[in-house]
Amino acid sequence: MANFVVRTGDTLSTGHGCVGTTTLGGDNQDGTVHANGIDIAVKGAPTVSHEFPPNPPCAPHVAQLNVGSSTVWINGIEVGRIDDSADAGQMTTGSPDVTAGP
Repeated sequence: MANFVVRTGDTLSTGHGCVGTTTLGGDNQDGTVHANGIDIAVKGAPTVSHEFPPNPPCAPHVAQLNVGSSTVWINGIEVGRIDDSADAGQMTTGSPDVTAGP
């Protein structure tokens, strides 16, 4: 399977019972590298605030993209790809045609 890059606004599974999905927010890199006209996300990119169990039940929080490519970086930070770990889940959508190595 190809390692399609992920971008600001792409979807991830959260791994939580309250909210199963969310998206990546902005402010994850300098805005100079794009895929399909959208900022490419890097390791540490924040998620949009979403609910998180258990205490208090489903309180909002912000998580991040946990890992990225071991061979492709932007400004020294690993580029995120579909299936990379994010929050307690993983990235589920990304660029339809831009890839980054393992």
